[in-house]
Amino acid sequence: MNLEKMYEMQKELDARIIKEKGLEGVDLLPNTVLALQVEIAELANEWRGFKHWSNDREPRFNVLEIGGTDCSEEKLVNRVLEEYVDCLHFFLSIARQLDLPAEDLYTLEYTPEGDTVILFSNLLHYVGLILADRLLVNPITNVLEYRRNYFIAALSLFYELGEKRLGLTFEQIAEAYVAKNAINHKRQSTGY
Repeated sequence: MNLEKMYEMQKELDARIIKEKGLEGVDLLPNTVLALQVEIAELANEWRGFKHWSNDREPRFNVLEIGGTDCSEEKLVNRVLEEYVDCLHFFLSIARQLDLPAEDLYTLEYTPEGDTVILFSNLLHYVGLILADRLLVNPITNVLEYRRNYFIAALSLFYELGEKRLGLTFEQIAEAYVAKNAINHKRQSTGY
């Protein structure tokens, strides 16, 4: 599994949703940007490191969940990884909406200043800037380039967050992405 394959899987899922929900020709970028911001916030909530008021600030890497119809099924769930992969789905969807080719999703690696709390805040900020051109008094000449630049900045922070701050490997992320993509297709089949 590689990033190009995940990008293609996301294009297929997005195309299915657009067709089945009758969204052809609809600008879905504002919805997708907000959805990504919500997922980033959910990821921060599972990371818990910003909760200075709580004695429980440990990331939710291995949470015991009980399920099944008779509550007899137990499994360890990495909620941080689950939320990270939910974010990845929306990052890939935004890349598609900005007509970025998959090879542009490999960004320059750098280590941003500040702690993980600052990284989360900056990530949310840069994701929001993808749509900031709609708020500018003076129109910019190349809106798509403007949006793509902020997208790439946000994506770089996202990669830093996953690999260096949360300790997620690409293999873990890819495996979880494939599993969640299948769940998302199943949800579409069952009227989600």
